[in-house]
Amino acid sequence: MAFAFLCAGLGQVTRPDQGLSILWPANALLAGLLIRRPALGHPLFWAGAFCGLALAGLFLEDQPWPAALGYGITDLSGVFVAWIILSSNWTPARMRSPRGIGHVFAACAAAAATNAAIALALVPWLRPDAQWTTVALNWFFGQLLSYCALLPPIMLLPRRAGLRPDRRHSWSSLFRRMVSGTLLLPIAALAASLSLCFLLGGPGAAAFPIPALMYCALAYRQSTTAWITLLTALAVLLGVANGWLPMGENQPLAGRHAWDMVSLRLGVLLLVMSPLLVSGILAARSDLISSLNLALDHDGLTRALSREAFLRSADEHLGRATAPPQGNALLMLDIDHFKQLNDRYGHAAGDQVLKDFARTIRTLVRPNDLFGRLGGEEFALFLPDTSERDANDIAERLRFCVEKLEVFAGNGAPLKISVSIGAVHDSCTQPASLSELLAYADRAMYQAKRGGRNRVHAHGGTTAWPLDATEDTAWLPPLNNAPKAP
Repeated sequence: MAFAFLCAGLGQVTRPDQGLSILWPANALLAGLLIRRPALGHPLFWAGAFCGLALAGLFLEDQPWPAALGYGITDLSGVFVAWIILSSNWTPARMRSPRGIGHVFAACAAAAATNAAIALALVPWLRPDAQWTTVALNWFFGQLLSYCALLPPIMLLPRRAGLRPDRRHSWSSLFRRMVSGTLLLPIAALAASLSLCFLLGGPGAAAFPIPALMYCALAYRQSTTAWITLLTALAVLLGVANGWLPMGENQPLAGRHAWDMVSLRLGVLLLVMSPLLVSGILAARSDLISSLNLALDHDGLTRALSREAFLRSADEHLGRATAPPQGNALLMLDIDHFKQLNDRYGHAAGDQVLKDFARTIRTLVRPNDLFGRLGGEEFALFLPDTSERDANDIAERLRFCVEKLEVFAGNGAPLKISVSIGAVHDSCTQPASLSELLAYADRAMYQAKRGGRNRVHAHGGTTAWPLDATEDTAWLPPLNNAPKAP
């Protein structure tokens, strides 16, 4: 109830003297809250929202109680329609396309039409002296602008509060963008266009910021663009409501014809919709490029890096001017007796073994490690900035976890698998290329197979037999979610 009352109070900010509010945010904010928190769609919430809107009409707008109740019913009808259309299986990712943005705008139009229809039905009771065309136009376009301006930025907020920021956008990258101008130029262009809007005024002033908002849509994230667009629309509406933005006539806004209000709201509505549609197109293109890159760089079955992507990324690490203090290590992993398993249980079982094996390795390695599939049942793991001892320890931990893995490939008993691992560290060789390291690791892996499989062999060292259950392995370096050997 208090939230609805405060939201209704915000509408008074854009209300000129003796006139209707240009922007009525209460309905859109209530709909956004319900979409973000579907569990709130309880009869008690609707009752509290109705009481808050009715009390706002009584105390903030000095309406008689029948009018306050009627306006409360009208407002909640649009909120209900927007909530029903947009709340089903909604996620912020659904707005990362022109189709998703269009779906939101269509829901906003349906909610605004519902508001206008009910307001029109209540005209004889609420405002007997008003013309039905004036009421319908004001309600529809006013509510449409409010929903379209406020719902997208609310819906684009992250699902959970307190999410960690994207590490790709670090402070250093932010500083570089500020120095290069890519971060500040769009905002500077928007400020200049708004200044021109307030200085010149006139009927076309609402369209002045549109090119700058397009620039913002190209430069910023979709959510940032939505909030910048909302603030720009509020600046224009507040300027018109308070007389800061001259409209070319001396007549106050409250005394203008209803069509003037419709024209103003349509102009600001286009200002809101244009950058949001552009940002949706750009977000969809960015997602498509990311998915294509993912498909090109990753193996479709195991989700490990493809051979080409692994070799390229590992070669980039080795080619860095400054070598890491602990050096780099390379592991070659081969699933034992995979061909026999494939022939005995079928290709479906073999594919499941590959998927479960790759998923196990991915959950154990560090985020900066490179895990790729070189072909068939052969995989490679590049460990940057890893000492020789840690590399051997990590290889033993991986072997142990694969040995404990159970693969369910049918209705029968789970399959047990093992892996042979060859390890090489660049400190054990002369400055070597990636192809030479792969050859050394491959030879070490075959030494592990000749030694009996299910073991680790380090280049230049001896075969490490599987750990006995009585051995203490607490000294092994911890990996992500890795169980400790007993």
